[in-house]
Amino acid sequence: MDQSSRYADLALDEAELIRGGSHVLCAYHMRPKAGNGYLATAAHFAAESSTGTNVEVSTTDDFTRSVDAIVYEADEADEIMKIAYPLELFDRNIIDGKAMIVSFLTLAIGNNQGMGDVEYAKMHDFYVPPDYLRLFDGPRRNIADFWRVLGRPAEDGGMVVGTIIKPKLGLRPELFADACYRFWLGGDFVKNDEPQGNQVFAPYRETMRLVADALRRAQEETGAAKLFSANITADDPMEMVARGEAVLEAFAGIEDHVAFLVDGYVGGPAAVTTCRRRFPDTFLHYHRAGHGAVTSPQSKRGYTAFVLAKMARLQGASGIHTGTMGFGKMEGDPDDRAIAYMIERDAADGPFYHQEWLGMKATSSMISGGMNALRLPGFFENLGHANVVQTSGGGAFGHLDGPVAGALSLRQAVEAWTAGVDLIAYAKEHRELARAFESFPADADALYPGWRPALGVG
Repeated sequence: MDQSSRYADLALDEAELIRGGSHVLCAYHMRPKAGNGYLATAAHFAAESSTGTNVEVSTTDDFTRSVDAIVYEADEADEIMKIAYPLELFDRNIIDGKAMIVSFLTLAIGNNQGMGDVEYAKMHDFYVPPDYLRLFDGPRRNIADFWRVLGRPAEDGGMVVGTIIKPKLGLRPELFADACYRFWLGGDFVKNDEPQGNQVFAPYRETMRLVADALRRAQEETGAAKLFSANITADDPMEMVARGEAVLEAFAGIEDHVAFLVDGYVGGPAAVTTCRRRFPDTFLHYHRAGHGAVTSPQSKRGYTAFVLAKMARLQGASGIHTGTMGFGKMEGDPDDRAIAYMIERDAADGPFYHQEWLGMKATSSMISGGMNALRLPGFFENLGHANVVQTSGGGAFGHLDGPVAGALSLRQAVEAWTAGVDLIAYAKEHRELARAFESFPADADALYPGWRPALGVG
């Protein structure tokens, strides 16, 4: 059934829709299956996303038609489809009237992903008008709170030097805490990796108690503050609360040195919001584990990493992993810096829409995935700043002289970039950085030809 007469209006003007402020706008790359018209498929998509059915029903009235989602652009040549969703469609909390990402995804991504006439459809951007934006929690904490704990300036406090404990599974509590301690002697921040939780060989409460003790000892020995991100992800919100309370009990007196890691993709919006609302004064570390199933460029359905990050800011993530933008081991491209700009700035351009955040607190970029001291300068040159939480697993623990030297090499790399000093020149005066060249020779050869004679390495 062709529903384009009801669910499409190509005369609608996008600028007018934005000025009107009564619609959420979504842009998709969409291709119909062979034999289906582009506009008819787009209209079917909008119908399935809102008020439509596959047949005419007698219960539809004029008000129902007034909240139809409407296709306002259908570009078959470039496979671009844009839909305007009336704000009235979206679910609101009964306890406080707030908006929810679950409802947004249910409409804009939900059943339409399995429609028989759609070859693929992937959301690449969305626009949130002011009245809807104000209904989301937004972040309560971000990197500025880490800088405060670390004794740094409130603005441009620079890179938080972090790591991920490796191996990600298999360490018992004492060994896990010892690995944290050794890194903290040179670095700032340690995070659980996403599978680390309450395994039988690493009981959660015992692990958290030993990690808190290690953090206190590292602070006493170095005279510098340290930070830890504890994974509290679980299926049951009450289990998440129990884990969060166990962590805060272990870190009693230094609670602001702790972040809570939530696997926001696999745990879903309910897990993120449980953390945001139950622990509003704790840094909410949004980990993206599993997101590549839909966000990878190889996937033609779902949504992009850009869309994921934008949703994370609305939900209240303090920081989210934004990828290494082609400078690490994960999929990415230098242009992915647009993801960081969208969550960091009060106004930013996406691939299709300009978004004003109206003073909503920024979400901070967190960087991990194959990064080491040699790769950092190029990454920061592309991004334009070093105000990120950077977590190197192999880049720290793979250093020939151990994790303390690995942490110091990361710190020295960002010092060199910030000062505008060539990395090889800086390495000549900083042994840990020089040894990073020897620790990661393949990267050194690719990125810094001639490093061997310059640093006296045969």
